[in-house]
Amino acid sequence: MIITEKRIISAFAVLALCSICLILRIAAINTGVYSDASSDPSARVFNISSSRGMIYDRNMTPLVYTSERIVLAVNPTEEAAEALKSGLNEEDYTAIADSLAGGKPFTASVVSYSGECDDVIPLSVYDRYSENDSAVHITGYLNGEGVGASGIEKAFDSLLSENSGSLSVRFMTDAAGYALDGEEIRIVDENYMCSAGVVLTVDSDIQRICENALNEGNIERGCVIVLSAETSEILAMASVPVFDRTNLSESLNDEGSPFLNRCLNSYAVGSIFKPVVAAAALESGISENTVFECGGGVTLGSVTFGCHNKSGHGVLTMGEAMAVSCNAYYISLGLETGAENILKKASEMGLGKEIALADACISSAGNLPTEDDIDSVQALANLSFGQGTLLASPLQIAAMYCVFANGGYYREPYILKSIVNSEKEETAYYKNEINDKVLSDEICGKIREMLKETVENGSGSQAKPYGGTASGKTATAQTGRYDGEEEIVHTWFAGYFPSDEPEYVIVVFNENGSSSSTDCAPVFRTVAEGIDTLDYIINN
Repeated sequence: MIITEKRIISAFAVLALCSICLILRIAAINTGVYSDASSDPSARVFNISSSRGMIYDRNMTPLVYTSERIVLAVNPTEEAAEALKSGLNEEDYTAIADSLAGGKPFTASVVSYSGECDDVIPLSVYDRYSENDSAVHITGYLNGEGVGASGIEKAFDSLLSENSGSLSVRFMTDAAGYALDGEEIRIVDENYMCSAGVVLTVDSDIQRICENALNEGNIERGCVIVLSAETSEILAMASVPVFDRTNLSESLNDEGSPFLNRCLNSYAVGSIFKPVVAAAALESGISENTVFECGGGVTLGSVTFGCHNKSGHGVLTMGEAMAVSCNAYYISLGLETGAENILKKASEMGLGKEIALADACISSAGNLPTEDDIDSVQALANLSFGQGTLLASPLQIAAMYCVFANGGYYREPYILKSIVNSEKEETAYYKNEINDKVLSDEICGKIREMLKETVENGSGSQAKPYGGTASGKTATAQTGRYDGEEEIVHTWFAGYFPSDEPEYVIVVFNENGSSSSTDCAPVFRTVAEGIDTLDYIINN
């Protein structure tokens, strides 16, 4: 009886040991070198890229996804290795050598690929942002969760997100991750790079011209805006410095505030406001031939307002004073015209009001003083040459100069042209239908003559494009802030071209300038000449 029990126990132990060995053997087959194509198949998926709705310029040129790269999906067979060796440059081939030796499917970014093999599939992949993107402040950027955080990305986040997509590749593999013989690489395109999105009024070629002009003009903190003189459509809106969307953290502590779109921020305006004062004066019945003798400044009570020509400009008419930017003349003119008339005209031309381009793109209202604010002759004197508490954004100034350029109509600037579906068909569009006549043809014509003379023979001569004509006004605006003992000034040039049949309004702003005649006016000229060249190429 005892012997029988010992035999049973021994037999059970042997059986248990055999079972354990069998289990270990099966595990080794499934996870080790014994794995083969007869194992249960599974899919290995590589997520290559994702996309969201497009942002286009007015000519349907993409403002995002502007650079293409190649990603290879590789099943590392002998044929694939030969194709890769012959189809890649040495650097790219060396970089994937370990993956090839590993024997499992993989993906890799390469500079170029010229081979041909069914086990190597080249895919065109687009990153939403690249280092050399244009119109960065306009289009904006995404936060870490892929949600629009500024600009058009934020304003149309919902629409752009609705048109998201993805690109992935799928390999059929065994349990150990090795590709199964005879299985093709499967490309899974789920609405990747869908064409649906937002179309802007911006012209990417003109935008580049403006960005290059700021760089060439050594303007470190400033902007350039270009509007259609007739419609006030925004054709370009360039601000510097620019943040790097591929490395946002690098820009966070930049003292130049690169995230600030200076086109939409408000600043002291200075003498670019003088045409508004002239228009208000003409409307109130004051003749453009009214003369005033500038002796170098004007004293009102205990305050003396100096002219930039300390020895005085002598006797001037309204247009002559505009051309040489005589503060003394315009102080006298402003006192005669009155605060009510000046402020009314400035309001009609858009100052003191926000310009909402989109939910996340709103131009500052600036500050247009009220009549109560102009509570002294000194305050009125300041207003008369664009100083004091008057503030405006470069976009507001551009819209204001459109009034002079288009014959007296104020039209609010806009940047959204249309919405398009996946077939690039317009499903909605925007057009500014508001036409407020704020200047008569006669008065507008007189102001235009003054602005033309300013460029032809006055302070704006450096703005005149080669072989062409332009009209406009310089400004050097005091800020009341100092860098040591030297006051920080903002410099401007606002104008349009050609003079007689204006097509484009251009505003140049330099946040910490020296002289508008030498820093902003030349940038205006560079932009005008660039647009002229572009138009010639397009039309010939």
